[in-house]
Amino acid sequence: MVMKIGTATSVLYQYSIYDAVKIVADAGFDGIDIWGGRPHVYRQDFSDLELRELRQRIEDHGLEVSSLMPAFYRYPHSLSNPNPKVRLDSIEYMRQCVDNAAVLGTKIVLVVPDLSLHGQTRATSLQRMMESLDKVAQHASQYDLKLGIEVLYYDETNLVNNSDDALHIIRGLGHANIGVVLDTGTLNLSKESPQDIIDKLNGLLLQVHVNDNHGGEKQENLIPGEGTYDFMGLIQVLKENDYSGFLSAELSKEYSDDPAPALHKTAERLRAWILAAG
Repeated sequence: MVMKIGTATSVLYQYSIYDAVKIVADAGFDGIDIWGGRPHVYRQDFSDLELRELRQRIEDHGLEVSSLMPAFYRYPHSLSNPNPKVRLDSIEYMRQCVDNAAVLGTKIVLVVPDLSLHGQTRATSLQRMMESLDKVAQHASQYDLKLGIEVLYYDETNLVNNSDDALHIIRGLGHANIGVVLDTGTLNLSKESPQDIIDKLNGLLLQVHVNDNHGGEKQENLIPGEGTYDFMGLIQVLKENDYSGFLSAELSKEYSDDPAPALHKTAERLRAWILAAG
């Protein structure tokens, strides 16, 4: 089974989603992870007809929509905020993202955990997140897609920092349409073993985001190979466990002024590593 490569359009936020599609295709990717913020596919900015036309354009460029990535990080949405109006709005935003994803034909919608506000306990914030995600999962059950909880490092969230945290949420909610999305930047910081994670997840791994850092205390979202993460080791483990999903690049906004060279380099390196892994 062959792994595929994709990239998030968030690094292309200075381009329209239509121009972003061509750049991603020209860089040599198999898939495109649609960012759910403006100027890309935010809330109801696009009608169903426009989304279907976008889907056709993506297919015409030889791509598939590998996921839809709602805009949460430093954005106005939060599934765990203590203000019930914020949570309700964020739940509705996620529902709209799920609806958009269904029209675009993707099988994965990302769930991004955020940080507890100062003065809020982790346990209380996590409970709010789970209650919110429960409502989103119920809405998503009408479609043939899954919600992917992303495991992030402590500089981005204190709610889901390892595979056990993600499994706690999934088991607590009991929905069959929730899985896990890993991030190589997080793995390089947390040092959690890919094989141990796969053993724990037991088929719940939906996608792997790829980016690099220097193994310090923060995400850098560098081009894979520009930091210290062992991508060959990860890819070998994934192949040995018959993973056939996407490796989807999620690069820093530092590349956004001229993203094409970074995307080309990322695609070339990922292809080479997959090929070398046998």
